[in-house]
Amino acid sequence: MVMRDYCPKPHSNLRGCFGGIVTSQVDLSTGEVVMAGYASGQMEVRLAEWVARLHPDVDHVEIVELVPIPGGFSRETFRFDAVLHRSDAREHVPLILRKDPPASVAILHTSRAVEHDLIEAVRVHTNVPVTQSLGCEMDPCVFGEPAMILRRAHGNSSTSELFHGGPAADQVDDVVRHLCEVLVELHLTDVSKLNVGGALADPRGVGIDVSSWDAYMDSTFEYYIRSYRSIDFDPTMMVVLDASLTLRRLKPRPLPLSLVHGDFNPANFLFEDGRVTALIDWENSRIGDPREDLGWMMTMDLLSNTEIMAHPVDEGGFLAYYNKLTGYGVTPEEIGYFTLFGTTNIAVPVQAAIKRRLEGENREMLHLYLTQSSLPALPGLAQLMNYPGVPA
Repeated sequence: MVMRDYCPKPHSNLRGCFGGIVTSQVDLSTGEVVMAGYASGQMEVRLAEWVARLHPDVDHVEIVELVPIPGGFSRETFRFDAVLHRSDAREHVPLILRKDPPASVAILHTSRAVEHDLIEAVRVHTNVPVTQSLGCEMDPCVFGEPAMILRRAHGNSSTSELFHGGPAADQVDDVVRHLCEVLVELHLTDVSKLNVGGALADPRGVGIDVSSWDAYMDSTFEYYIRSYRSIDFDPTMMVVLDASLTLRRLKPRPLPLSLVHGDFNPANFLFEDGRVTALIDWENSRIGDPREDLGWMMTMDLLSNTEIMAHPVDEGGFLAYYNKLTGYGVTPEEIGYFTLFGTTNIAVPVQAAIKRRLEGENREMLHLYLTQSSLPALPGLAQLMNYPGVPA
């Protein structure tokens, strides 16, 4: 369900459709978490009105335990429970509010409507475990910016517990085996079933052409190279440009294009009893080369100090099992190529956001904070291209 026209009457202390970012704050006098731009309790009122439209049979809806979820930098995410009051019973529904920052300070420009449509297509047409998206609200008058509301998935999000003797280490092979099977199903599903309205061909609107594998790769290289002027705040950014040129020069063999999760990493799945219960965070999904997900998992597996790529052990690791299920014969060298590809893919929007902050287009602290992780990553890019003299 897409709600684009619903804008409830503004409450007395509400600023209506704000231009500023809406984030959580803490009232120091009470310790209560409050969203910026809303008086205490007013976001709960908005959420209750929205949820009530989904349940016309209830007497009223109460929103409790609305708190921000830490982590990530592209969306603002909150967890809450909707309590549905009926004459004879109360029902607690665990939910997630996922909303955009203002476009002027956004790092990734993605659509909650597209994400909603994709999640529902995956839920209906595959066995890939996803939570249900209840709808998206594209009218910024309601939640301050476009947003979506999802059912909160069950399962353990602390995937680090699977490794290094953690409390869930006995499940690691079963969980990672299922994770690989989930990824394979996603990659082998007919793209036309998942690409609702064609939006996943070029979700960032940067001129990507998916008419063929070669067209996809070449248009992506052109986007990377064209974007250099948006990130050239320091001469070290030449490393990103060189990565783009290197990718174009060393283009590997083609594989069938597929739906790519786009942020396949150890933090984006939940597990329970040896199974993946949900694959989450679909905002960067797109049509692409399936090896992109493998390359990004390789990168984040290393940075997260997890060992997903080493499991399931009895199948020779994640890549060997993936190849067994797909027949693609993906090589470690190809994974290295798509590690560079994925790193460049995220480097372009992140470095562009940093440049906008340094040039005074906004005063976002987050964009300065990103320099802490993004600038030290440049030697990693240089290592992937075998620069001499770069320390390991």
